[in-house]
Amino acid sequence: MNSGYKIISVRGHYEVYDANGNFICSADTRSEALEELEAA
Repeated sequence: MNSGYKIISVRGHYEVYDANGNFICSADTRSEALEELEAA
């Protein structure tokens, strides 16, 4: 994973943003968020 990404917990799910604050994806778990980043 690129360190330029930020994963934050939001009301029971996780959202991923790039270094510029742009929304990338959301996931049910942190692990799923990491998998989404790896697949991108």
